[in-house]
Amino acid sequence: MKDNITLLMEETGCDKSEAELALVLSDNDIEKAITKIGILLKFITAYKIKLLFPAENIYGLMHIAVNMKTAELLRFSMVFSHNPAVYEISADMDWFSFEKAIFSARLDAGAMESYTQSIEENIRLYTGQAVKEIAKISSDEMSEIIKSFFSPAAVNTEIVSEELNLTQFKKLPDYASKQNESSYTGYELGYVKLDVAILEDLNGKPAGKISEGDTVLSLITDSRDIAHYLAHLIGGRKDGSMIPLPATVKKITSKDDDLEIHLHYAPSITGLAKIKSGAMLKVLETKNPPWWRRIMPW
Repeated sequence: MKDNITLLMEETGCDKSEAELALVLSDNDIEKAITKIGILLKFITAYKIKLLFPAENIYGLMHIAVNMKTAELLRFSMVFSHNPAVYEISADMDWFSFEKAIFSARLDAGAMESYTQSIEENIRLYTGQAVKEIAKISSDEMSEIIKSFFSPAAVNTEIVSEELNLTQFKKLPDYASKQNESSYTGYELGYVKLDVAILEDLNGKPAGKISEGDTVLSLITDSRDIAHYLAHLIGGRKDGSMIPLPATVKKITSKDDDLEIHLHYAPSITGLAKIKSGAMLKVLETKNPPWWRRIMPW
């Protein structure tokens, strides 16, 4: 029992009394106890923040998720724009939809991309330090932190907080069922094509013999904000860096001595890799063509 308590505390970040309760409710089954902790304890708060700088006619959105037990920032995203439509985005939607709206707004023509990128890390560090100094931060206190960072500039804030348990935070909301309800219509990501590379392998498959349906190991090389966000969602980004991930070959076209290989990651998310025809590529899985294509390749 003692070992299970320690293990549960390490796995979930709960305290001793919470671990003991979860184990009692789960008949000392550690796996069930972890699930109980994930459902019972709401120690994550997502702050959905709208900002207005009246003197400069600048509109902003911020999303900050905080682990209240460890004072750790779990998620942080923001956008500033000259487009007043950004401020019309509702903070009452779920945290994931709000975060998606932020990255959609970063694609808008009025987005202040350079300004957003220039202060993003500074405000993240400033907010992270301020959160560590307050035991349990309220929406009003979060508002003061934001205003303090931008002082002496005047900024109006509107904040809606959402308390989440570990299960709710790790499992994304049922986004498909909420698309028609969301109030940020017009900020859909839509079809996005990313710049990518296919990893090479001396013992791999020649690029000229790659077939549609093959699964290759790819790396997202696109430097745009939206690319970083989408890479995070589909598993291609970890600890601030891009990491290789599998992708399915959707289409292959020839251009001079090069090949353009189109990859499929998710609905509306594709990648384009430009490869030398003689390159040896890392193929994880080959899709065998139908028998009739093997004997009648034309």
